Amino acid sequence: MEFRLTLRRNPGHYMMTIAFPSVVIVVLSWSSFFVPANLPTAKLSIALLTALSSLAMDVLCRAELAPELKGVHYVTVIDIWMTSCLLFVLSALIIQLIVVLHASNQQQVHNCMYDTKI
Repeated sequence: MEFRLTLRRNPGHYMMTIAFPSVVIVVLSWSSFFVPANLPTAKLSIALLTALSSLAMDVLCRAELAPELKGVHYVTVIDIWMTSCLLFVLSALIIQLIVVLHASNQQQVHNCMYDTKI
């Protein structure tokens, strides 16, 4: 007697609801690098918005997959994917904060050099 069990998974649902939106959020977070440093509000707005979107995406992903992962007590591939996307977005936010602070300090030094009275 021989018994064969073939299981197949259709990844299209996960690609359209989890992978594609998370990639778009990461790419949008990188777009803040192309905003000029003299526009700190725009840079930080993009970085903060994508960081919050990534966090919301992670929470919604876990909520959507909660019934399927009810008894799972180990790290899954989707956990690694969402965590890596979140780390990319948060690192972009931190870099943008550093750039804005550096540009602000440079502007203050520049203004102080020209504000001295003789």
